[in-house]
Amino acid sequence: MKTKLWIICSLFGLVIISCTQQKQLVYLQGIDEDADSSFFSKLQPEYRIQKQDILYIKIYTLNQEVSDLINQTSANYQQNLFQNETSLFINGYSVNDSGYVEIPVLGRIPVLNKTIDESVESIRKRAAVYLKDATIIVKLISFKFTVMGEVNRPGVYRNFNNQLTVLEAISMAGDITDYGNRKKILVLRPSKEGTITFRLNLTKKELLTSDGYFLLPNDIVYVQPINSKIFRLNAPTFSFVLSSITTLILVLNFIRISN
Repeated sequence: MKTKLWIICSLFGLVIISCTQQKQLVYLQGIDEDADSSFFSKLQPEYRIQKQDILYIKIYTLNQEVSDLINQTSANYQQNLFQNETSLFINGYSVNDSGYVEIPVLGRIPVLNKTIDESVESIRKRAAVYLKDATIIVKLISFKFTVMGEVNRPGVYRNFNNQLTVLEAISMAGDITDYGNRKKILVLRPSKEGTITFRLNLTKKELLTSDGYFLLPNDIVYVQPINSKIFRLNAPTFSFVLSSITTLILVLNFIRISN
């Protein structure tokens, strides 16, 4: 009887441990559901252009021929510019190791450690020497980030918006799996001084004011597994062992009774 009771308790314990609570799956807990709206103040960090970044640069003037010369405009160029990542790399303006971009007619212009707006002003000043009333457009097209760990589609992704949040990044990777720990998200951010790390808890509303909420180019998002993942993966083995023990006990009891 004690043996059977132990087996029943063990099986019940396995079920309890394997269960996932609702709190483990809900994002941004603690936001007042009764309120019509909530406000969380957080400024997006400014990204400063780094070496090997790829920029989309367009300079428009009243003189179409000059614009075409500077922008290297052609039918094939316009058609293939955003076709794939290789086209972006070939047709975009790469920041060299000295921190410059090379633009036809205008020459080498420093953009290293400048924001996008600051780089626009640098190009505008250089263009004013040769052109009148030029319109400058600069966009970062090498905004890539990595999502790894317990997500459905881990990998390297590209973002073509001006901003990106960690929630958007995880959504692009297919959301967190059943084995992912929403309370333990690690963001790795390369910088000139080294690598900055942020620990995020997606179940808390404080996430919205965290320094790691908005992602920057080259950030890495790692979703850690829950502590019971190994147990859940081995649950069939445990069940098989317990079933074997139960069967063995029943056989032994049957033999004992028969004797």
